[in-house]
Amino acid sequence: MAGVVEPDDRRRAAVRRAHDLPPAHAFADIDAFLAAPRFCRTVFVCTPDHAHYRICKAVARAGYDVLLEKPVAHNIAETLALLEIEHATETRIVVAHVLRYTPFFTKVRELVQGGALGRVLHVKLTECIGQWHFAHSYVRGNWRRTDTSGPIILTKSSHDLDILAWLLDAEATWVSSEGSLVYFNEAHAPVGATERCVACPHRETCLYSATRFYLNDRHEWPYNVIAPIDDTPAARAHALETGPYGRCVYHNDNDVCDTEITWIRFASGATANFSLQAHTAENTRRITIWCEGGAISGDLRENALTVTRLGPGIDSTAERLDLGAPVDSHGGGDIRMLHALHDYFAHGIQTDQISSLDRSVASHLLAFLAEESRRSGGVRIPMVRARPTSS
Repeated sequence: MAGVVEPDDRRRAAVRRAHDLPPAHAFADIDAFLAAPRFCRTVFVCTPDHAHYRICKAVARAGYDVLLEKPVAHNIAETLALLEIEHATETRIVVAHVLRYTPFFTKVRELVQGGALGRVLHVKLTECIGQWHFAHSYVRGNWRRTDTSGPIILTKSSHDLDILAWLLDAEATWVSSEGSLVYFNEAHAPVGATERCVACPHRETCLYSATRFYLNDRHEWPYNVIAPIDDTPAARAHALETGPYGRCVYHNDNDVCDTEITWIRFASGATANFSLQAHTAENTRRITIWCEGGAISGDLRENALTVTRLGPGIDSTAERLDLGAPVDSHGGGDIRMLHALHDYFAHGIQTDQISSLDRSVASHLLAFLAEESRRSGGVRIPMVRARPTSS
């Protein structure tokens, strides 16, 4: 049986209609859900970021298994508190680190852990967010400010930090990070640009014009986000006149980095360089792993890898691995995560992909320390400062 917890009456009613839920399984808040007779085993926590910790703590203590969207919490103490709950109870908390489940990164890990190219020396991972995606989510959207959501290294790139820790399967020893808001600020506003696109003299030519981007007949993400309940042309136009998605990307209250570079050293001796870039055409991840005997490189969007094996002298061989077209979003990771989650929660089948909190907590600890390093000018911070006290 399924249900929904949603404080907005219209949204709650819309979910009920879409999924044919009985009235008794639709709740206005989490307390009402917890007070009702139990009708399910698993709770998906997909709320705004600030509510993740509070809700996960409540449902986990009540004995529900949890799929928790990242970020799991807003600081190290809360993250470790959830870890303690997971360790002290039979509750299973899984973080929605969907990249682990993609065919792309599954194959990368298989190659790395198989040892065919020898020991890993260095990893370079780049997240190309895409200029349109960054403008939508991190300049105008819910993740634009550190104080209301969190630093972007946590809210967006904890996925990538998780991938690095998971691929290398080694403890991180220190982290260093540098970054800032380079482009999406007033210094780059066209002359005469107004605070809202609907009245701006550049609305027909600006690359980031909200009227050009949102006023269309497309009803998928991200276009349908600005007027999610009544997705009509009139509702979208009104949203651009009054809501956050109609604001100029150069005259806004956003403060998260649009460029950041993070360095990590692992106990194995390997190093990793993660780069977050907003100003890209593509929305993808690119990776290169240098090993003793060669290299693995690839592009998530292309869903293909190249394996280069070193030979004597100048000789080397390269093999391309095409992994097929992804069947859904996030490189095919979404549906594969749900299947793995079902096998884990229903049948106890735990593969090395399962991103349980205790097996993926490093992603968040690295993110918190990377942000501390960035604010301190890129100083190296030992990972031991965030190490869990129990296992």
